[in-house]
Amino acid sequence: MKIAVLFKGDPFSWKCHEALRVAMALGISCEVDFILLKDGVYALSNWHPEELHIEGFDRMLENISYVKINLYAEDASLEERGLKREDLRCPVEVKSLEEIKELIRSSQAVLVW
Repeated sequence: MKIAVLFKGDPFSWKCHEALRVAMALGISCEVDFILLKDGVYALSNWHPEELHIEGFDRMLENISYVKINLYAEDASLEERGLKREDLRCPVEVKSLEEIKELIRSSQAVLVW
């Protein structure tokens, strides 16, 4: 089964942790496309969560290779926020909105955070 997880909200809250946790669990038995849009692209930027007194995503991102998760970020969302690939904590495939729409169309389920 192929599942798309869209994360477009505040990356500095519990929602991003939960979205990643759900995606990791699904990635054990399904193929998951974790797609970062809008402000969600900040989740992979080089921010300092300890300054906000919250837990970061480093441990989850280190373990992402053990499950079937593909990380994508929308090119326009990155550009609008002044982010480049080298500003991100881990490798991510940058896609256009049209390419992301195709990923969503090819999924059997879509979760939006």
